[in-house]
Amino acid sequence: MIIRGNMDPDASEPSKPPEPGKRSPEEDRINSMILAFAVRSRYLFTLAVIGTGLIAIVLFIYGFLFSIIGLLGAIPFILRAVSYSGLDMAIVREYLAQSVEIIDIFLIATVFYLISMGLFELFIAKAPLPGWVEIRNLDDLKTKLLALAVIALTVIFLGTALTLKAATSNILDFGLAIAAMIAAISLYVWVRPH
Repeated sequence: MIIRGNMDPDASEPSKPPEPGKRSPEEDRINSMILAFAVRSRYLFTLAVIGTGLIAIVLFIYGFLFSIIGLLGAIPFILRAVSYSGLDMAIVREYLAQSVEIIDIFLIATVFYLISMGLFELFIAKAPLPGWVEIRNLDDLKTKLLALAVIALTVIFLGTALTLKAATSNILDFGLAIAAMIAAISLYVWVRPH
């Protein structure tokens, strides 16, 4: 007589494949680990939201303080110009350049604010964004960042153009470098997959 397999009724049966639609205990454990990681990853994105938000706040404060300092610094020049009826265009150009740099600080602060709120919107909950800001995915967030980078580069160029001395610097080289950067960003936005 040939005995196949273990005939002991107390012995465990060989494992059978799970029925269709049911998962094995190993699959359930892996799925629960992935779900736990996904739920807890909100905390990682909370750190990114807080970090970029704090950078935005610091930059807004710097921009405001530079605005006040610039205004207070301009008062003696304005009083001198009014009392002597003479305006010095070099001083006006320097004040304009400082003002443009302050605007650049505010623009960069806005970039960090939008990144912070965009990450919040994408990974945590609905964010209190203005109506013109629609962030549905990371590509939308990158596009907003790149558009503001182009504006910031343009502002930097304007500030530099106001303070460059024709005899000491070549504005064409600087302008071409900025134009190349804007062209590269524009090309990226144009050819990226939609």
